[in-house]
Amino acid sequence: MITLPPLLYRGSVKNVRGEVSAESLLFEFSDRYSVFDWGEMPDQLEGKGAALAIMGKSFFQYLENPKNWKNLFSSEIINKTFDAHYLLGLKESALFKKYCESGLNHHALLNDETYTWNSPYLKVKNISILKPTIDTDQSYQYFAYHDKPVNTLVPLEVIFRIGLSEGNSLSKRLGNDLNQWTEFGFSEIPSGGHLLKKPVIDFSTKLERGDRYLSYSEAQYISGLNSTEWTELHQMTHLIALNLFYFHHKMGLELWDGKIEVAFIQNPDGTRSFMLVDSVGIDELRLLYKGKSFSKEFLRETYKNSEWYKNLEAAKKDSLLSGIDFKEICLENFHSEPLALDPEIKLRAESVYKSYCNNVSAFLGHELNFNAEFNLDNYASRYL
Repeated sequence: MITLPPLLYRGSVKNVRGEVSAESLLFEFSDRYSVFDWGEMPDQLEGKGAALAIMGKSFFQYLENPKNWKNLFSSEIINKTFDAHYLLGLKESALFKKYCESGLNHHALLNDETYTWNSPYLKVKNISILKPTIDTDQSYQYFAYHDKPVNTLVPLEVIFRIGLSEGNSLSKRLGNDLNQWTEFGFSEIPSGGHLLKKPVIDFSTKLERGDRYLSYSEAQYISGLNSTEWTELHQMTHLIALNLFYFHHKMGLELWDGKIEVAFIQNPDGTRSFMLVDSVGIDELRLLYKGKSFSKEFLRETYKNSEWYKNLEAAKKDSLLSGIDFKEICLENFHSEPLALDPEIKLRAESVYKSYCNNVSAFLGHELNFNAEFNLDNYASRYL
């Protein structure tokens, strides 16, 4: 029987185990889930932890393989969907050529055989996390990132938007302000509900109480990126987005947006580059199957009709003014917390993770971790 390392951090959906000073840590994916940044919700989704761990291992393994990069720009769907000039720039980049030679760098230690492939565990390289300080006016300061740290988490959530779905957060945020849209490369305000000829990269904070969207200038400033690093981060995100779009297209899915996390690493010449960290899976991706949403989005929609959600939104607004954690406000001022899921909704949520995991595993030639009845077609016929 394997003895797990000591618990270092308990997150809303994932535990981190190990010692702070160790070279590696252990991600323990739980069956807990979270929506709206609340943290742990009342229910647990059976099989979710193992499914997320398998997804993460699968995508790290896929992206580290140079063979899975070499044919990206000869793909019919890639050339049909995206702007030719945009694709040519990425194809000719030094970063893409590097991926074709040695694959994408990431923090997963996939060759460690301590934990089985189908377990809810993922061993990773240990990286530093430099949390910003908070001033008396409740603003965040990121001075530590101006010292050019390496082996350190970039304090950004990096979002790629391949399409703008109806009611997407970017359109809500920018509205009819064309000046703001131009920062993202648009010459006119786009309509929602379609894929973009050139995916959009967006940024939000990673280490603050809540997610705060950032302008490009602020994102670059707080993370301490020079112009070369800033360009590489954009190229890396675009390349990952395109490869994941191609991957899911071959599975019969359409990828609309996603998010990644990266860490600074040091190159042999002393400059900095990036490696992909955290994980990649259905929690980080917005997918369509046969034109309909295939994700845990329906869980959010379920809770949006609740009294708790209304109170949560009010608590978040109060938090911006007071600096008090919104969850504390919601619990203590509004006396409000989420209710448990209806059993049928819970079963559907479990099916999302198991079905997606099985299809990813089958596509990559791995053994199925869950009963074969959990697959995209069965999920679609029952729920979509």
